[in-house]
Amino acid sequence: MGARRGAVQRFGRKIRVRLFWTIVAFGAGASATWYFNEAVFGWLLAPANGKLSPYGVPIFTSPVEMLGMTVRLAIKGGLVVAFPVAVAGVYGLLSPLLGPKQRRFILLFLPVIFLFYLGGAAFAYFVILPTGLRFLLHFGTNVAVPFITITAYMSLVTAMLFWLGFVFEIPLVMFMFAKLKLVPRRRLVRFRKYVPFAAFFLGAIITPTFDAINQTLVAVPIIALYEVGLFLAWMAEDGPRTMVRRLLHRSS
Repeated sequence: MGARRGAVQRFGRKIRVRLFWTIVAFGAGASATWYFNEAVFGWLLAPANGKLSPYGVPIFTSPVEMLGMTVRLAIKGGLVVAFPVAVAGVYGLLSPLLGPKQRRFILLFLPVIFLFYLGGAAFAYFVILPTGLRFLLHFGTNVAVPFITITAYMSLVTAMLFWLGFVFEIPLVMFMFAKLKLVPRRRLVRFRKYVPFAAFFLGAIITPTFDAINQTLVAVPIIALYEVGLFLAWMAEDGPRTMVRRLLHRSS
């Protein structure tokens, strides 16, 4: 009984230590974002290319709107910095319960997850947002002039960066499904014929415009990512070993 209580107390101390460092990371990220808020806003406003209003920058229509947006931006900056620390903390807590192969797999897999997410966010920032905003902000300018509020613009940009990052996780999800034998690759192959329709449907939801060009800019990568996912699912099901065995069998 005493040994069990001591183990629970040690586990509780580990949780408190990791929670403390997660809070520290959140505070550091939020503070840095607050201090450098002009630079962060400038980076997020860059895809609009100075076309959000006749003044080149977005507007705010309430005395507290800009302050509130800066606070929300600082919170998001804190979350961005704290998230990897929290994930590392959870891994540190669970790693004693995992086998060596499971630990190696997670250590290799987690960086790949972050890289794929960053790839999706970069695609949104450098491709989707400039193209979509160029269309939106020039459409109908002979009738009305854009006066975009900072709240509306930031909501659009953060949503695009967030969701495109998740879309780029599709191959990894397919790999995990095949690796854990939740969905076999042959079933994923059968779903392939529905992927273009689903991709254009997601493109219509995710993109800031409803024109075919911007939907295609999202749909084509989704289709390509699904094909990458099929390859990863094949790898997860020991496809290379199976292929080598077949070749050796034929040669013999």
